[in-house]
Order: sequence, then structure tokens, then C-alpha cells
Amino acid sequence: MNYKKITIFLVLLTLVGSLVFGQALMISKPAASVFLTETETITVKQLEAQISALNTLRLRSGQQTAITSKSEKLEILDMMISDLLIMQGADRDGIIAEESEIDNAVANQKAQYEQQKRRPYTDTEFRNEVIRETGYTWERYRGQMERQIIQQKYILAKKQAEIQSMVKMPENSDIEAFYRQNKTQFSNPDMLRYSQVFISTMNKDAAGRKEAETKINEAYRRYQNGSMTFEQIVNDYTEDQNAKYRNGDSGYIAYSDPNATAYLGKNFMDDIFELSNGEVSRVLISNIGYHIVKITDIREAKLLGLDDTVLPTVTQTVREYIAQQLILKAQNNALSAALNSLVADLKRDADITIFEDNIE
Repeated sequence: MNYKKITIFLVLLTLVGSLVFGQALMISKPAASVFLTETETITVKQLEAQISALNTLRLRSGQQTAITSKSEKLEILDMMISDLLIMQGADRDGIIAEESEIDNAVANQKAQYEQQKRRPYTDTEFRNEVIRETGYTWERYRGQMERQIIQQKYILAKKQAEIQSMVKMPENSDIEAFYRQNKTQFSNPDMLRYSQVFISTMNKDAAGRKEAETKINEAYRRYQNGSMTFEQIVNDYTEDQNAKYRNGDSGYIAYSDPNATAYLGKNFMDDIFELSNGEVSRVLISNIGYHIVKITDIREAKLLGLDDTVLPTVTQTVREYIAQQLILKAQNNALSAALNSLVADLKRDADITIFEDNIE
């Protein structure tokens, strides 16, 4: 399940802007000159930097072939020209991206990433995943979102009727056929929901870790002797302020989640998945601190039916998810066609010079 909602071509156009045009200009031979509302030059160094960035992305995605031929380089240059034309056209027509639109785009990608990974992510976790997977800073990632929004708004402003005519609601038969072809993709791993008392040991010296151990043992002793309930020790002792006011609820966690295992440690994961529903653990140690855990729900691994929810924490069913994905696919196809049409229109109005002899 891919959490990116726009076409590969539009993604690459955005990468052109975020990876290359944001760099300081260096003295270099020109690869192309573009004029729609102003003259902008794409240098050979910028083209080479873009090709290097795309080759890196290819390697990360498992592709072994690099962009080396002149014809491939000219294709990348054409995409860079298209990006400049779209951004100049959008600027000419007053198309901008509001901060709220960027926030919504980030939230939508986070939601789709959660569906892909089959678990909820905190904002901090998602930010760290974006930085790890893309190599961007968070500011650069938001800048990419801004360019995507501007490009999409401009395409819609110019080609909305064309796009709408191409997008149809999927039939039930389409949804069921997609499900049959991809049934094994729709599954949930072993999961559990837990509440906890948490005392951090992160960035603490030996004395700080000893203090944390004393604090968690005191909380557990009070729970064991009956002087305090689990909810009371959460309220009085936990350092997880986000979960504190939910009686320590930390949501669902999947046993097979490599990110959770790397963050918390395999021993901790093994310990909590050995507990029964409703059971309160002894003091447990993870990579980040001390825990007293209470299991509040256990979900065994299962293949999902069309009317099962995608995740325990959401109301969207598999049927609704597939319908959404089929609509997105149709929208992406329509968007790609509209993008090609818009670029062709802009090229007719622009002055473009390609210095092919400078490209080896």
C-alpha cells in the first residue's frame, strides 16, 4: 500500500525543485534556458546533481540500473524544464500553498503511511521515518509538499473539467476483483493494546537510572500491596504525559513491527506479548526505560475480509480502503494526462533553448 498520492511523474518534478533548484547556482555550462514569465537557466551541474539524486533513489528502491545515456539525461532535462514552466505559470496566476494545506498534506501522508505499516505513528515517529527514508530534512520535506500542492492546484485550475471527466466511482465488482487478486495483502499481524506506567532512562547517567529504577519499583510495590490501583500509579508515577490522561493507554503495537522492536528492544516485545489480556506485568526493562504494562486487548494475526476494519484503531473497512485506492489510481491517471496536456500548453507559450552539445 503506497502512501504517496500523486503520480511518479509529478513526484519527480517535485524532486527536481526540492533537490536541485533550491541549491545555490554554480558557474557551469547551460543545459537549457527557459522563459515563460522570466528567464531561468538550468545548468549542466544542476542536471548532473538531479541525475545523481535520482540514481540514489533508484538504488534505494532496489533498481540496479543508473541513468547514464544521453537520451535518458535529455528526458530528465525535459522534466526539469516542465517543472520550471509549471512553477512560473502558477506564480503568474497567483497559485500558492497555504500553511494549513501543507499541514493537511503531511497529515494525509502520515495516515496512509500508518495504513501501509499497519500501526499508528506519533508525529515524532512519522517525522523520523520521513527523514530516514527520504534523506530530507523535515523543512525540505515540507518544501516538497508545498511544491506538490502548488502544482496540483495549478493543474486543477487549468484542467479540472478534463480530470473530472476521466474519474469514475468504482463498481462493487471492481472492488471485489481487486480484493481477490490482492487478498494476502490485507492482513493484520499479532497485535496488542496496552496501558503503562513509564519511567525513562534515556540520556540519564548511572545515578539517574538508579533513581528511575527506585521510582518504578515503588510504584509496583504500591500496586502489589493494594494501596493503589493501576490507574492511580499511572496518574502518580508515569512520565508519559500524552498517555497519562488516558489511564496510560499507549495504543496498539504489532509484534512484527521492526521499528517498535528496534526502539523498545526484542526482550521487551517478547515480554509484553507473553502476557494475557487484562494482566499487569512485573517491572519490565526496554531500550528506553522501565515499564509496568497492563494488556487491554489482544488481536491475533488474521486475513481481513472486505468488511473488516483496516486497523483496530480506525473505522475504515477493507472495502472502503480498496474503493479509495481505485479512485486514487483513476485520479492519478487523469492527473498524469492533464499534466502532460498542461505542459504541452506551456511549452507552446514559452521560449525554450536546449544546449544539447553541452550534455555528454
